[in-house]
Amino acid sequence: MNGRERAGRGRQSDTNDRIRQWQTGSGDSHRSRTDGSSRQPEEIRIPEPFENGRILAWVALQECERDERFLQDILGELDSRHQLRSAERALAVDIAAGVVRRRRTLDRLIESRLTRPRSQTEPELWQILRIGAFQLLFARTPPHAAVDSAVQLCRQLGRDRWTGFVNGILRSLGRLVLEQPGNGPGPSTLPGPDGQWLALSENILPAPASDWTGWFADACSLPTVLAARWASRFSPEQLLTLGQWINAAPITTLRINKLKADQAQVQQALLAEECQVSPGSHMGSLRLDSPARLERLPGYQQGWWSIQDESAMAASELLAPAPGERILDMCAAPGGKTTHLAELSGDAATILACDIAEGRLDRIRQNAQRLGLSSIQTLRIGKDGSGLPDGPFDAILLDVPCSNTGVLNRRPEARWRFSLAGMQELILIQTRLLIQAVERIRIGGRIVYSTCSLEPEENSGVVTTVLGAMDGLVLESQQQHLPGSPADGAYQAKLIRTR
Repeated sequence: MNGRERAGRGRQSDTNDRIRQWQTGSGDSHRSRTDGSSRQPEEIRIPEPFENGRILAWVALQECERDERFLQDILGELDSRHQLRSAERALAVDIAAGVVRRRRTLDRLIESRLTRPRSQTEPELWQILRIGAFQLLFARTPPHAAVDSAVQLCRQLGRDRWTGFVNGILRSLGRLVLEQPGNGPGPSTLPGPDGQWLALSENILPAPASDWTGWFADACSLPTVLAARWASRFSPEQLLTLGQWINAAPITTLRINKLKADQAQVQQALLAEECQVSPGSHMGSLRLDSPARLERLPGYQQGWWSIQDESAMAASELLAPAPGERILDMCAAPGGKTTHLAELSGDAATILACDIAEGRLDRIRQNAQRLGLSSIQTLRIGKDGSGLPDGPFDAILLDVPCSNTGVLNRRPEARWRFSLAGMQELILIQTRLLIQAVERIRIGGRIVYSTCSLEPEENSGVVTTVLGAMDGLVLESQQQHLPGSPADGAYQAKLIRTR
């Protein structure tokens, strides 16, 4: 047996061990059984290496439900081991992220087709139904192909006995959707892909007139607690925009490294490789309109550009770093804002990037090296902020850990992990970090407090608390970016220490 065969068998063993845990409920895997099922199916054998993107998506979805990692990281780790073709990898990303985004809607529609309690359906089978339903309803997959591929997935997992059930449920779902599109919210309409409305032949959802929050939660796929919070402060029109944005595939934006290239140069190089690219709404940015392996695109290895959303770019620009300044980036990884600070200052400031894990700091160093930046130093600190340098600093960027409610299209699993208790824990961390930043800024210096949250308690609430607790601190400006206007959701506040 050669090394490659041994490695392949090792990966197969790892994957099948995890599948066995999902089925038996051993370790932490019982968390995947969220539907109350007590049925214990026989072992599922995963074909290795993965044959196609649907298998990759199915395994990633199973793993996403059993641990707290981001789906993007799970997909990246699995793909690095199986090396599917680009088209199959793109299919896996589209399916897995789409299923997580649309989970509540998919479950509601699938349940409407059942003639038995959901608890009698194995979670592993339910995941196949979700995959088929997503492709049938929200992807560009032809109906027959969506059904046939889900049936084939059953066979590839060694579950021929599931094929008739999957075929029947998905064909029933296909008949539920009318050819004529819908026209706005209703008990038989829901937002579909590309801004269209799906019309159903039955009233499946709550009536918006009597239960607007319930309709919004089911139709736009959010937990009730988050849907109710948003419905209490956003207009119906804003909510529909939010619902469309959080369920759409995220836009990939390139931030041009002006120390090495310009926008026209990068755009021309990408177009020459037949990449679909267009100018972003932010000066010096480009939008990549077609999926691609980013590390293989022109300019990546040369450090001409980085991936960063336009609303995230606003944080570093609000801080306005200058040459010669001493700057602290307190929660720096993976380094998108850190490297932006270096670029904006002409790589002539002294920037200290801090984070809690060495692996995350490695990513910052790798990004800085690729971009040709020498002004960034890294420092590992404790989770409680121990180890932070005393200062004083001319400027501090504080991009705090948050609930991620402004980037639910990029981190779709974050919506299902949102809780009021969890948010309160984050607020305590955010407040402590901001106080630590104030203690390290010089008189006349500035702090930009940044989140990718839409929740007022994490944003202006934290800033107001710290302003009231600390003397000599003033709020110069603050800005809230709503998702889709035109980029991701984010919040930034600029604070000045006056004495």
